[in-house]
Amino acid sequence: MILAVALIYFGVLIIGAGIITSRRVKTSQDFTNAASSGGMSWIFVTCTFVLIPLGSGHSMSLWEMGTVGGMGSGALLWAVAVGALFLPIMMLFMGPLARSTGYKTFPEITKAMYGRGFSWFHASVSVSSQSGIIAAELIGTGVAIFTLSGGAVPLKPWAVLIAFAFAILYIFFGGFLQMAWINIVNSIMLIVGSFAAVIGVVVWLGKNYMFGDKPGLEGIAAYYTNQDMSGYLSQFSSLGTANTWISIIIPVALLHLTALTVSQGHNLPFFAAKSRKDIRKGVYLASAVNAMSAVPWVLIGVIAFAVPAVLNSIAPDEVGKLIVPVAALMMLPKPLIGLLMISLLSATLSTAASITLGSAQQMTTNIIKDALIPDMSDRQQLVITRVCIFIYAIVCLIMALWLPVIMPVFFFCFMLNIPLFFCYITGMFIAINKTLVYITLIVSYVVAFVWTFAPVDNVPYPFNDTTWAVVLVSFIFGLLIPLIIGGKGDKRSFRKIMKEARSGAAEERLA
Repeated sequence: MILAVALIYFGVLIIGAGIITSRRVKTSQDFTNAASSGGMSWIFVTCTFVLIPLGSGHSMSLWEMGTVGGMGSGALLWAVAVGALFLPIMMLFMGPLARSTGYKTFPEITKAMYGRGFSWFHASVSVSSQSGIIAAELIGTGVAIFTLSGGAVPLKPWAVLIAFAFAILYIFFGGFLQMAWINIVNSIMLIVGSFAAVIGVVVWLGKNYMFGDKPGLEGIAAYYTNQDMSGYLSQFSSLGTANTWISIIIPVALLHLTALTVSQGHNLPFFAAKSRKDIRKGVYLASAVNAMSAVPWVLIGVIAFAVPAVLNSIAPDEVGKLIVPVAALMMLPKPLIGLLMISLLSATLSTAASITLGSAQQMTTNIIKDALIPDMSDRQQLVITRVCIFIYAIVCLIMALWLPVIMPVFFFCFMLNIPLFFCYITGMFIAINKTLVYITLIVSYVVAFVWTFAPVDNVPYPFNDTTWAVVLVSFIFGLLIPLIIGGKGDKRSFRKIMKEARSGAAEERLA
């Protein structure tokens, strides 16, 4: 019954928004950038962007690290890193910067910097590297569906297959405009549903849980104290743990600030915004909602980890993945289970949909049209974009169903975006130097391949970790050396070239 209500909710919301917005989609730019609306206002930009980073990596991984990962409430530092650091950087700096170029995809920007061949490579790498994220979101969505069914719908393949269908429908009819309308509703559902579930869990504890002579939350605190795990209850317990910072928190921040800042899916709201002002205006609201959204998942996970009835219901190797869903089934009334899982679905589906749309846009615009069919009509481009959405999602579905087998490949692909960030920043602000760009890519990809598939012994800590190693060599060759060399001769930065071009155009208009 709960599953039926949730599916009806998303079915009506997604299909309704799709039918309404599809009437306004006449061109490929209408579909990918909401051009028919003249660009998106700040509230659409804010609500869409605030949900995009909130996928399974910002929910499932948080409660997993908060429980079996040993961080407890300290896992909320991840949310702070994203809500208080990543979002402002994106909305105040990276988003307006990309928007100011006048282009609609990142490979178009790098094409203007480094040429057509580089843009084809950029688009191909970007599409490949994002496939692992979509596969993870399909699994996260599948977990929510599994929970809503009370375990009656197996996670693989059926729950993941349902997730696949909803991820496609989220964007298939109206594209970005459809996603933007859905995300406004889901932004509200995300906060209301998840915090309502926390209240329900606390009520259940007061009636059903006791440790020693202490009931409810007092009993939870007594349990952790008795187990010598009181640090689980402190948000700042991991602040003094150098290993946690070096092995988890900083690498996560580095991945956000490098690989995701040049992700087409994460930048879709900025390319579609009416102006740079509309990108910046909602930064405080976006950061607050993003940080708040993580709190319920970590709290429920930490509470459930102290309830033996929950842990005894889950196989040991599945605790991290299923502890919150199983706790919800055990502790919450059916309406609150539905609200909590709709909150999770809102986060995972928005991430999967935006990255799928961004990848399909790059496949169509920067690979198929630019490299293969340059005389493609706009109508053909719109049709091919929809076909690419479907094909790309199928590939990600196959990866999701066999996730444990190919996890090293996922992480390897994720590393491929890191040097692209440094190439982008250097070309934009320092100098366009094709030689150094290709040296950066070759060295970074060799390190990513070796560290992932054939780890080298005796590498100094923390550079035995792939993320640290790839970021280091990308920084040295992609940013530090260009910064030392600087712009020489005709090697100017892209921003300088744009300013000169605009200045020249202004002078022509005056003349």
